Amino acid sequence: MSIDMSQFHAVFIEECQEHHNEMEQLLMGLDVGSPDAEQLNSIFRAAHSIKGGSGIFGFEALIAVTHVMENLFDLARKGQYSLQLHVIERLLQAVDALRLEVGNYADGITPDAVVVRDTTQML
Repeated sequence: MSIDMSQFHAVFIEECQEHHNEMEQLLMGLDVGSPDAEQLNSIFRAAHSIKGGSGIFGFEALIAVTHVMENLFDLARKGQYSLQLHVIERLLQAVDALRLEVGNYADGITPDAVVVRDTTQML
């Protein structure tokens, strides 16, 4: 018995869009001077969810970007990294890059390796 992964693929793409929106809203509302622990946890979970689902489908471009994001949020949650305004701006750019790559995967287009490389290096 084989499983039709296309139905799961569509659900994953939709969930990614929800996670992108959540990350964007939380990042824009984050108090960089005193970040709320629950907001940081929520952003971390959104990145972690995208990374996990990407692993199932072999979406390496998404894994690469969300892995770096996840590490930054984990350090911030532990108080080992300060999310300053310029970092938030870069994270918002990374969310935009994730949107682009999710769209590429949804449309059956090869991910843009330059976008992935530049985004991970930027972070």
